[in-house]
Amino acid sequence: MWQTENGGFLCSTVPALGPMKPGSAGPAVPGIHPVIFDDDGNEIAKGAGKAGNICIRNPWPGIFQTIWGDPDRFVNQYYARYCSNRNSKDWRDWPYFAGDGAVQAPDGYYRILGRIDDVINVAGHRLGSKEIESAALTVPEVAEAAVVPVPDEIKGRVPDLYVALKPGLHPNPELHRRISEAVVSEISPIARPAHVWIVPDMPKTRSGKIMRRVLAAISSGQDAGDVSTLANPEVVEELRRMVDV
Repeated sequence: MWQTENGGFLCSTVPALGPMKPGSAGPAVPGIHPVIFDDDGNEIAKGAGKAGNICIRNPWPGIFQTIWGDPDRFVNQYYARYCSNRNSKDWRDWPYFAGDGAVQAPDGYYRILGRIDDVINVAGHRLGSKEIESAALTVPEVAEAAVVPVPDEIKGRVPDLYVALKPGLHPNPELHRRISEAVVSEISPIARPAHVWIVPDMPKTRSGKIMRRVLAAISSGQDAGDVSTLANPEVVEELRRMVDV
């Protein structure tokens, strides 16, 4: 785990010394002291396996020191959320907020759930969109998967799952069922998608990045905004017609 802003790794196994663990970023590297807070600012016990927002408790040499021309944004984006005293000049009151959801296993290894904007809170259960997408990709026919949250009157948010199939394959009810069941099997019934949309293509940038904000707008019946920079803007209206049926 790391960010451009960090100047180096925050969590990692030590090559040839620490065992790797599938799906895990590893423990904190020497000199880094992570802490996981819940949304109310309460520290989650170490190794509890409970999802929260990962922060770094201490400063370190590689951390960047400001945003050019916008020091207030630097403070508000990376430090203000879990600051215990805005008037303090003690670093202990200013944990670095990475913007990622995470859990720490009893063995001390951290698993990153993704950006908190990508974490879907379903009836109080925090689900990483990458986890759901990875579960869908266990179905051999699936080539790509993208998950977005949609509002739900009872659960608050539920996942909508978009998948594209490998060339030459076509959607059918059995495939829809298998994809949904794969998510349930890999994660839990709480992660079952509200819909599984098997689509001809995903809206993508010219570099190939799936534009999840566009999919979220389609699922929520909202304006997708400017799509002129997509590599395939024509697919947006095609997906909208599919979802609106």
